[in-house]
Amino acid sequence: MKETSTSYPKALLRSAALTLLFFGLFLLTNWQLPVRELILSSPYFLVIFFLLFTVGKPNVVAHWKESLQGNPEKAVIFPLILIGVLYTYLMVHGHTPFKGSAGLFIFYLLFPTLGFLAFPKTALPVTWSDIVFVLLIVIPATSMSFGVGTSLPFNGSGFSNAMRLVIMISTVYSFNYIRNLPDVGFYPSFRWQYLFTALWVWLAFVGLVALLGYFGNFLNLKGHNILSTEFAYEWVKDFVRIFVGTALFEELFLRGLLQNILSKKITQSGKWPVYWKWGFAIFIGLSFITGYFVQLKMAWFPVLITVLVFIPAYFVEKQQTGIQGSFTALAITSIFFGLVHFHSGSLLFVGLASIAGWAYGYTYMKTNSVFYAALVHALVNSSEFLFHI
Repeated sequence: MKETSTSYPKALLRSAALTLLFFGLFLLTNWQLPVRELILSSPYFLVIFFLLFTVGKPNVVAHWKESLQGNPEKAVIFPLILIGVLYTYLMVHGHTPFKGSAGLFIFYLLFPTLGFLAFPKTALPVTWSDIVFVLLIVIPATSMSFGVGTSLPFNGSGFSNAMRLVIMISTVYSFNYIRNLPDVGFYPSFRWQYLFTALWVWLAFVGLVALLGYFGNFLNLKGHNILSTEFAYEWVKDFVRIFVGTALFEELFLRGLLQNILSKKITQSGKWPVYWKWGFAIFIGLSFITGYFVQLKMAWFPVLITVLVFIPAYFVEKQQTGIQGSFTALAITSIFFGLVHFHSGSLLFVGLASIAGWAYGYTYMKTNSVFYAALVHALVNSSEFLFHI
């Protein structure tokens, strides 16, 4: 208990320091905004990012869960606070959060917490309802809107999206604190080993795509002076925007939750070959359907990528002497991640997204950290200037 009591304030101080670092980047990339907008947005930035960097930390989770024991009704206070933060952010900018279907957002944000309170569970075993909960959170999140942008800062170029940040914080809270899923991995930490893992995975992916790009004629080495100060400034802005606004969100749901839960489900069943066969069959069919409707002449390409992802997963699983199922879950979520990019209209992009999904999922497996998976994700997305696909 003494160790927890001393580590808790240290965890808060580290979160505060990281928040101030990001606040500096926030000011650096939005210095051109009117002072009024910076004054309005800065308090919200500090509160939201402090919670983002804090809510998933194991020491903080342990400390906060103690106050919830025996008082389950107190569990709804935190999501209500998040709703208040987001709603006041909209209102101080002259917009109502209660217009149209957006008025249901309060029920949406309370849903996972109330659902897990109604059906309390221990960490294990995981069930199919856990995956259903993930999908019921993430699917509406991708289409929900208040009718106006909720970028942070509101009238700036956008450091991130306040609504998505609130959804992430609420989701981590509901799964970590109420569902009792202990290893989502949504908290910043620094380890050289994890950093090296993320960097070599990124370099391996870029090397593979560069090789494919050279032979496929989509490698783009012109038009960018990567040694210029202007390029470095724009790249940093782009990287931070992608990391916070896209990568963390997608990696939380796809890797920290979906892959994590699916891996546990397959492992506890003791029947990974059954999941592998069904996953392979289903995604072969979905890959062909995606190819048929997006670009008929290239319908074979996503099918080929599915084969190239699932077959190695099978042989790796067979060689595992301990826990089996993690690579099957990795293959399933990788292809799923690729196929949801069908909206790009490019099967090449769908295939590369599937391979990238493997890279992100592998990083998550090795680090058990959403933040390192998001780091690879942001590095990959901000390297797109090398390719024109």
